[in-house]
Amino acid sequence: MTDVDFREYVDIIQDWPSPGKAVCDISRLLEDPAIFHEAVQALAKPIVELKPNKVIGIEQRGLALGSAIAFYLGCGIVPARSIAYLPEDYSRPVEFLPSSRFADRRLALVSESIDQGDRVAIVDDWLIQGTTVLAVAKVVEKLGAQVVGVACVINNMSETRRRILGRPEIHSLIRNLRTDVLNPVD
Repeated sequence: MTDVDFREYVDIIQDWPSPGKAVCDISRLLEDPAIFHEAVQALAKPIVELKPNKVIGIEQRGLALGSAIAFYLGCGIVPARSIAYLPEDYSRPVEFLPSSRFADRRLALVSESIDQGDRVAIVDDWLIQGTTVLAVAKVVEKLGAQVVGVACVINNMSETRRRILGRPEIHSLIRNLRTDVLNPVD
């Protein structure tokens, strides 16, 4: 593995979705085959030792990245996706997750995709408060499975928020990425 400064592949979009806010876009990291490969390897290698059998990818970029990590690990991928994409007559059992980052305010996880005793790794693109990852972890535990690791491109969680997640460890490519409008808050 070469030394890659993954920050070069992250765009900070200021004043979006509203003035005074910012988002980090990892699209360029996903688009470049060599960098994407390096990112997947860097995030998957520490998770190999944790022996997960499922990866949950949080929509949208976390699902794209999580799919590649699941393939690398030889695991299944379970999407945590916006309920806007579930038809009204969807027949599989679904757990709903609270989230304020999505237009419809909720994510869904097909509950029968997680079996009791599963060892789960969660993948997202950018952790700020970790609220979505924490919600996914609670559903995983409710279903009788265990979260063994979390992987993300950018980890901007404060130490206080990291403690709330407790164990598992968070594996990231970039820690404490500063933007002009968003900094970690304890």
